[in-house]
Formats: sequence, structure tokens, C-alpha cells
Amino acid sequence: MNSSKFGGFHGIVFDVYGTLFDIGAIVNACQEVTDDGASFSRLWRTKQLEYSVLRTVMDRYADFGEITSDALEYTSNAFGIALLPLERRRLMQAWQSLPAYPDVPLALDQLHAAGQRMLVLSNGSRQMLDPLLEQSGLTPYFGAVLSSEQVQSYKPDAAMYQLITERIYARMNEVLFVTANGFDIAGAKAAGLTVCRVNREGLPLDPLGFEPDIVVSDLGGLVDALTAG
Repeated sequence: MNSSKFGGFHGIVFDVYGTLFDIGAIVNACQEVTDDGASFSRLWRTKQLEYSVLRTVMDRYADFGEITSDALEYTSNAFGIALLPLERRRLMQAWQSLPAYPDVPLALDQLHAAGQRMLVLSNGSRQMLDPLLEQSGLTPYFGAVLSSEQVQSYKPDAAMYQLITERIYARMNEVLFVTANGFDIAGAKAAGLTVCRVNREGLPLDPLGFEPDIVVSDLGGLVDALTAG
């Protein structure tokens, strides 16, 4: 399979949650079951990531939907909330209807028009990712959706990033990985990828010993960086 080279890279691979899609929108769904939707959402996300790492380390895989459900159960118990089945279902479905960040559609369209090969790599299951990409209209931009299901482990496990080389025949450093998450920056750099950090909120970098190669405030900045000169 041939790969195109653009901006010095044979392909661009995007993280999904927090990079293309605004997980802050989960707060709105949480607000329906508690007055403190922000804290509820924050704990839910924390436990979701914690369980994915623990299951990877313990070699006890469960798909991301199950992990997300388990994290919701913990969070609702911590808040003393007995969720009704309909409430639980709505909260879980919120992960399939997240909004893309405003900068995302135009940037992807520009990269696509330039002939850039693009993929996504996510901890999410296909059951979660496919509806999310479809409802946002972003599906056509991506040549492949790489999911944790394929290796039954989660980022930042190196096995996740190795999925990229099965689709893009190039050295790892010839592929640009784009993410907003600190653990993902570290995992991707450790795997040998060139990494772009999307830092929309101007937050400090996690001190994990890995620096991104490119830092932008949104995907428009990425397009500018790749087309400069």
C-alpha cells in the first residue's frame, strides 16, 4: 500500500477524546443527574482512564464501553446517586454524541484537500467511535479507525501505537501523532512517533520526560505548521 507524504510525514494519526472531540460536553449530560455536573464528569473521566490503565497492567482487558460503564457506576456511588436505567443510558450515549471542537472540521477538510492520509487511534471501542465519527460528519476524512479492541490493551501501551505501522508503511518517526492528552504524548513519543500537542487551554505539560515535537493551540495551527514554507 502506498502512502502519501505531506508536510514531511507519511500520515497523520489523531487521538479522539479531548483532541478531536470536546469531552467537556459530558458535563451537560451529568448535569441532568446532579447539581455538580462538572465534578461528576471529572471523576467519571478520571476513573475511566484509571481503569483502562489498570486493566492493561493487570492483563484483564474489557472493552472501553464496559470500562466507561464501570467508571460511571463508581462515580454515581461516590456521589450517592442511584441512577435510573434511563439516566444511565443517556449518560453512556453522551459519549457517542460529543461535539467536535470548532477548529476540527475546517482543518481536517484542508488536510484532506491537500491529499493528506489521516487515521484515528483511540482507546474507544468501535461501538463508541463509529457513531461518534458518523454523527459529526468526520468519518470520510479517515482512512482507518484504529481501536484498543485490536490489541486488547490501552494507551499508553506501546502495542496501541504499533497498530499504526500496520496501516502506514513508514518509520514511526515519519508519522505525526496528534493528541491533547499528556499520557498520550508520553506514550507516542516512547513508541518513536513524532508528536504534535494540541494545547487549547494553555496547560503545562505533564512532567513525564517526553516533549512534543510541535505544539499548537488548535488544529488550524497544525495546518499552518505543516504548510509553512
